Amino acid sequence: MAASPSIRHPRRLAIAALAPLASLFLLGMATPPAQTDASQTNVAPAVESDDVPLMSDLEKVQADLDYMRAQQIPMLMFFHATYCSYCRTVDDEFLQTMAADEDYRGRLIIRRVEIDSDLPEIAWQGTSYTPVEFARLQGVQLVPEVIYFAPDGRQVVDELKGVTVPDFYPQYLDQRLRAAERCIEDPDLPVCTDSIDQPRRDLTAP
Repeated sequence: MAASPSIRHPRRLAIAALAPLASLFLLGMATPPAQTDASQTNVAPAVESDDVPLMSDLEKVQADLDYMRAQQIPMLMFFHATYCSYCRTVDDEFLQTMAADEDYRGRLIIRRVEIDSDLPEIAWQGTSYTPVEFARLQGVQLVPEVIYFAPDGRQVVDELKGVTVPDFYPQYLDQRLRAAERCIEDPDLPVCTDSIDQPRRDLTAP
C-alpha cells in the first residue's frame, strides 16, 4: 500500500495574528485566565458505534467530511480560547450537554478549535495548521463563535457569535442545527445563506 503523502508544515503564524480578538470579546469575555479542571475540558467524547466521536477537537477535516457525507449530517464547529470565560460556559454548560443528549446523537458532530493552543494540529487541504492558524484562515475575529457546515463542506446558516443572552443560547444552537438539517435537504433555502459573513466558509476550498 502506498504511503500517505506527508503533511506540509507552513511557517507558523504568530498568535498575535488574532490579537484583534481581544478587543472584540462580548460582555467581558476577555477575563483573566483561570485554572480549569482538566477533567472538564477533556471530557471523553460520546462515541458513535463506528468510533467516530460526536464531540472532539478538530484534527482531520477530510475524515470528518467523509463521515458527514456518509451520514448526511452537519458539523458544529466551535472556536474558543482558554482565557475566555464565556467560551467555558458554552463548552461546559451547552455543548457538553448537547453531546450527552441522546436526542442529538446521530444528528451532528461537534468539533472544537482552541485558538490559543498549538495542539492538536489540524490537517486540512494537505497542510497541517495550528488551531490559531486555522481560525485565522476561517476569518474568526471573536470567540466564542459557532459555525455550522453541511456535508459538502460549505457553511450553512449564520454564525453564532458571543453570548449575549445565555438563557437562550441552547435554543440558538438548536435552531441553527435544525436549519442546517433542512439545508442538507434543500441548500437553496434562504436560511442556508442569508446573514452569513462573507466570504462564506468552505472546508473543501483550496
